[in-house]
Amino acid sequence: MSENKLNYKLEDSYISRDQFNVQKNKWKEVQNSISTEIKDIFWKAWIKPLQFEKYQNDVLYLSSNSKIITSRAETQYYETIFYKACNIFKSLKKVKIHTIPSFQIKDTLHQKQIVGKQFELEKIPSDLSFVDSVSMKINMKLNFENFVVGESNEMPYAASKRMCNKKSLMYNPLFIYGNVGMGKTHLLNAMAIDLKQKFPNLKIVLMSAERFMYQFIKAIRLKETIKFKDQFRSIDILMIDDIQFIGGKDSTQEEFFYTFNDLINQGKQIVISSNKSPLELFDVDEKLKSRLSGGLVVDFLPTNFELRLNILKKKVEFLKLEIPLEILEFIANKIVNNIRELEGALARIWANHELTDKKISIENTKNLLSDMISNYEKIISITHIQENVSTYFNLKFSDMSSSIRSINIARPRQIAMFLCKGLTSFSYPEIGKAFGGKDHTTVIHAVKKIDSLLEKDQKLKKQIIDIKEIIFS
Repeated sequence: MSENKLNYKLEDSYISRDQFNVQKNKWKEVQNSISTEIKDIFWKAWIKPLQFEKYQNDVLYLSSNSKIITSRAETQYYETIFYKACNIFKSLKKVKIHTIPSFQIKDTLHQKQIVGKQFELEKIPSDLSFVDSVSMKINMKLNFENFVVGESNEMPYAASKRMCNKKSLMYNPLFIYGNVGMGKTHLLNAMAIDLKQKFPNLKIVLMSAERFMYQFIKAIRLKETIKFKDQFRSIDILMIDDIQFIGGKDSTQEEFFYTFNDLINQGKQIVISSNKSPLELFDVDEKLKSRLSGGLVVDFLPTNFELRLNILKKKVEFLKLEIPLEILEFIANKIVNNIRELEGALARIWANHELTDKKISIENTKNLLSDMISNYEKIISITHIQENVSTYFNLKFSDMSSSIRSINIARPRQIAMFLCKGLTSFSYPEIGKAFGGKDHTTVIHAVKKIDSLLEKDQKLKKQIIDIKEIIFS
């Protein structure tokens, strides 16, 4: 019989050793994922000691050699384990954790090590604070110093700094929204870091909307809803990331609404992030939308070349990488969707250089990023932008190249020029040529005009965001 076949019996069925190892490695992925959510001391105490036993019939079986660990994992971290495991074990329905009696451990030396660890665990307070148990792990690298500010993110940054400096309840709630990968989570982490340094006694909870839902579901399951309400109402600052995921869950929305109201009425600060404005959260109850809109709502605008280049320069400086300026300019010109993709492109270039010792050049960069660049160039052309802008404003395509100066045609044409400059690498003269042979100064004027209007015209901001989503869809 082959060594890798029929080695592990799971009740009435067998799996290969390879399959068992694959499943075991999946559990390690889950553990690593949880380590980014909770503090190291708690992860090492309650999550790291959990051992993979088997995965059968959509149930994940785990074990520990301590009743303390098993109990804590089941009562305080079950929903975290289950949620993270669902991302790896796709058909997961349940997690079961049991304790292996010490007499089953045959290795005496190993047993002594376990006893020593158990003794150390006994010294960890069993009544971990509510704040520590529900807050996600703060990423200390995501601070204000590492946040690159430009025209597109100036308002979210300024509002976040002001809230930390003045702790002004005038901006309550502070609602920050923008597309994926623009820096919303970075700002939430930065605020949490800054506030903890300035006001160490404040109870600050930073969590995802999904985490809030799991905490509420857990409270219902354990019949501890009153305790849940009291705990959340005892904090000073509540920061919720990705509030859009709370949509559609009626009971959770209702509980969040009452928690929200109580904290606001007590003068506690609330900060929310989302991928859409409050009014665009279609699965969210109207009264909650109204409450979310009641403070300061700020958004991320589309990035421009200057901001993208500055972000890359900052990243290179922070990581101490030696990448020529022309390469950074090339990336900033070609990768325009979000900051996360910019950083991913940079990481790919440096990894290739470090691992293969190949020179960092424009030619090599084009080859390395060919999949990302071709995706953009295939979609983002001047013609594509003109088509989408004219459709959005219900105009004829020929209006983009005409000399008509009426505001209902001239303004969309200026918006199209603005988007062409921000989303493509074409020069002012090339853009002007595509708009019916316009002079490059006309394009420069259009870009500057839209730039200045964006500072005060909320309707225009919304139009440009809508058009960009259509362009990239």
